[in-house]
Amino acid sequence: MEQAVKLVELISSVRKFATVDISKFRSRAVVATHVRTVHRAALEFTSTPIAYDGIYLSICGRFEFTVRELVERFVELIARELPSHNHLPAVIKGWHPLGSADIIRRINEEQFKHLSVGMLVENLASCLHPSMKKPYKLTPEAYSYNDHNFRASEIDKLLSERLGLQKIWQKLARQGKVANWAGSGQVDTIENLCRRNLDGCMDRRNAIIHRGRAYYTPGCTEVTDCANFLDILVDGIADVMETYRASL
Repeated sequence: MEQAVKLVELISSVRKFATVDISKFRSRAVVATHVRTVHRAALEFTSTPIAYDGIYLSICGRFEFTVRELVERFVELIARELPSHNHLPAVIKGWHPLGSADIIRRINEEQFKHLSVGMLVENLASCLHPSMKKPYKLTPEAYSYNDHNFRASEIDKLLSERLGLQKIWQKLARQGKVANWAGSGQVDTIENLCRRNLDGCMDRRNAIIHRGRAYYTPGCTEVTDCANFLDILVDGIADVMETYRASL
């Protein structure tokens, strides 16, 4: 997210540089050649839709990818910390065959090409009669995959139905960084702001992809605001998941 913000700032600086008159810039230093090259390119770069649209899509894609990574890391750690399959929360035990079966059905999709039916079946079988010599294995991707944009309700559904982590947004609303972002001390207000802002980011993402005649490209402030918000949200989700894992 930080790199995305820096790229937006760079584009903004280049556009401002294009407004500078360098006709009297007479330096013959090597760097002067690069200055003139950048200035000419900046003059031709009269619009930023492609740049800002691409950055916005990248930000949202990185957010969804990171949330999936957090879920997968959670599953890997919980399997390591709870060597007895019987000690796993019922929700986690119950979802494993459901998620695995869904992936097996769709094994040829791009997001699952690093997996194999044999691997998935082997992991499922390991959960039937696990022992110290043959410990059980969970397939992290069975918990992390998503078919829809990570709107607020989708994240809530994924974490509660697959990991047993309930009321993620209420928990996030009690975190200092999230509260500071919202500028409020009221949990309900913070929760609603977070939900609405995330859904707004996903709506904007979809508008970029499925644009109509009324579409307009996001400005640099909108892009950086989205990046900063999702960065805070990812950190918050990671903290809540860590607290939940420690309680199991």
